[in-house]
Amino acid sequence: MNTVEKTVMSSLLRINRHHRRALKCALAPYGYVGVMHLIVLYISRHPGSSQEEITSFYALDKASVARDARRLEDLGHIERNIIPENRRQYKLDLTDAGRDMIRVIDQAEEQFQKGLTANISPEDWAQLETLLKRLEENACLS
Repeated sequence: MNTVEKTVMSSLLRINRHHRRALKCALAPYGYVGVMHLIVLYISRHPGSSQEEITSFYALDKASVARDARRLEDLGHIERNIIPENRRQYKLDLTDAGRDMIRVIDQAEEQFQKGLTANISPEDWAQLETLLKRLEENACLS
């Protein structure tokens, strides 16, 4: 890997760490830790999904998803119901409190994105989008 590639990769990793830190700080008052916000976001887009689907989609550890799903259930943000066809899997749905958290998560994301995207032209965004899509495709091939 050449110096430019190392710098770009390092920058992407630092941006990701800043993003995670910003979300962690914004969501901590609500009792959110780990990947709880990802679970809530996934369920909001895919009602009735299973923990297995979330694990697969985000490439997460099954134990982490199960633990955080239980925490979300304890907070009253999701409902976990056993799937009759496979009694080891749960169907997940948001509660009203979980739907309220979507707005909180969206606000935290929007605040981070506003700071991140300041002073970047539409042309720069178009070029970055193209390059990041290529990187993502390459990551999926690995």
